[in-house]
Amino acid sequence: MLPRNRLVAAATGVLFVLAVGGVTPGLTALAADAATTTNPADSTTTWSLGPACAPATAAPSTPGETVAPVDPSVSSAPAAVADTPPPAPSSPTDTPASEPDTETGNAYGDVPDNAVFLTYADATHGFSIQYVEGWQVTPGSDGVVIRDKDSSETIQIVPLPADISACVTESELPALQALMDFALIGMDSVDVNGQALRHLSYHLPSPPDPVTDKRVPSTVDRFYVPGPTEMAIVSLSTPDGVDNVDAFRQMIESLSWT
Repeated sequence: MLPRNRLVAAATGVLFVLAVGGVTPGLTALAADAATTTNPADSTTTWSLGPACAPATAAPSTPGETVAPVDPSVSSAPAAVADTPPPAPSSPTDTPASEPDTETGNAYGDVPDNAVFLTYADATHGFSIQYVEGWQVTPGSDGVVIRDKDSSETIQIVPLPADISACVTESELPALQALMDFALIGMDSVDVNGQALRHLSYHLPSPPDPVTDKRVPSTVDRFYVPGPTEMAIVSLSTPDGVDNVDAFRQMIESLSWT
């Protein structure tokens, strides 16, 4: 089971990634102006992978040149970039964080304990994942965005990088850090069903509401799940202060490749 302290109550935000800093369905180039970039918490149209996320079988750069396969298990991430686990729960003497104003409807997305989960299956990319019944499902050519009003579950499918750790530290994280109002909480590896997955947690406001244009302060958990030939970037986003730890744990643990 994924330790509770590893999951921060969650943009797609991350697109399934939420889609920040380097990968989102559509894989078009990341805009130079971060303020105009589609929010990575629940976008599948503007996130793109950087050079550090190149697959092991990348095409030769010049005619006749041979590129040797790279072992995905060997990380080339710079030693200077260290894991930063999410902070431990606050002690009773700490000042409590502000809660979302759910009573007045300013933030929604709390998944009830008795929520019913359904399974979304993508035959094209060969993966399946659970989601909460009633959430809106929007399939895309390279994944799916599943969302409630202020919470979201985004899965973006990209080519499997030769080095996932380097992809995260050299491409994904810098791209996310360029986004307006992005604040890193932690970067680490977490155990999910016996597999160590690279994981980012961060704060990032939700995309603007189409009616009010307001953005909800949100927390995103972003996971990088390798498959046989592709990788799923799973971004789970929820308003700050809303505890969806158990629901998000069930979602990430349910992802499987077929």
